[in-house]
Amino acid sequence: MNLRPTRIAGLILLALSLLAGWQVSLIPSPPVYAEVGPHLVPGVTVLMLGLLALAYLFADHRHQQADALNDPDEQPNKGAGKRLQWYGLGLVALIVLIPVTGLGPAGAFAFAGIAKAFDSTKTWADLVIGIIFTTLVWIVFAKGLGVQLGPLVRGLIS
Repeated sequence: MNLRPTRIAGLILLALSLLAGWQVSLIPSPPVYAEVGPHLVPGVTVLMLGLLALAYLFADHRHQQADALNDPDEQPNKGAGKRLQWYGLGLVALIVLIPVTGLGPAGAFAFAGIAKAFDSTKTWADLVIGIIFTTLVWIVFAKGLGVQLGPLVRGLIS
């Protein structure tokens, strides 16, 4: 069996979908009176992941996958390491700041860091957009769906 990178990726996706399917099967069944059980969304997600893995393997089998490793013109974009650092910094800001500042400031800093990872040059505008987006998400969940995501700003709004 020729293990090209595209085939390895497809096999990894397939293995992950099988593992996730097994995990979904371990979710306990809800009481009889529950209208929607905990299996539907994870089950559909696992099914879609499995179909993606099969489609990827099928395309690899028919040699329809482009392998950029063999193309001398293909190379990573310059500054990829710096972008990855900004992306990671944004995610770390979200994880570290939520307990300290609440969702609003943490989400704004995460949004700005991830935007910078995608070469944004307007950091202040990204912070404002992050604040607006995080606030809207919080309002939809807290007021519209009744799901509490924690305080928007720790100590001010809960």
